[in-house]
Amino acid sequence: FVVPCAMVFHSALNQETCKQACGCALPPIKTTIRGPAAPWTKSPDEEDILDETLGSFKANVLFRNFEIKGPADRTLCYFTLFIQQCLEQIVVKRLPTKTDALKALTVLSLENFSIPGDSNFALGGLVSAPKTRDEAEAWRGWTKQAREELMRRLLELVYLQGKPSKWWTCFARKKFMNKTL
Repeated sequence: FVVPCAMVFHSALNQETCKQACGCALPPIKTTIRGPAAPWTKSPDEEDILDETLGSFKANVLFRNFEIKGPADRTLCYFTLFIQQCLEQIVVKRLPTKTDALKALTVLSLENFSIPGDSNFALGGLVSAPKTRDEAEAWRGWTKQAREELMRRLLELVYLQGKPSKWWTCFARKKFMNKTL
């Protein structure tokens, strides 16, 4: 009896060329939030990196190992950890409504967060430290904009019927790659 190896979901954007910082892809995202991310020029039906992260979260969060196949995978890993952090906030703070969650998670998404090169950065071994101050600011600015957009998309899924979905909140205690942000 042979048990097949489980497969993690990798980003389809690994093969695309886009801006990079700290070894992470900073691709265009579909958003109305102002910031440094390049505007989305593809069809609205195509997935950006945030759609990919939300779509693969429930499967990927169960893994302790993740083979990086490109810069977009590093970005996917970071945002998988961010989703886990958002879900943990929803559960720990017992946020009953989408409005309450929006307030709490907006603070979380905009707070000063660790960047590659910081001693407490969760993906220190997978992401390189910035070589210049401009690279650090590019990563921080793009990530801040993407965190806010991802948080808004996540809330649409978690509070689909007005209260937190148990099919999302049950993943709050899972630790992707045994790490947390």
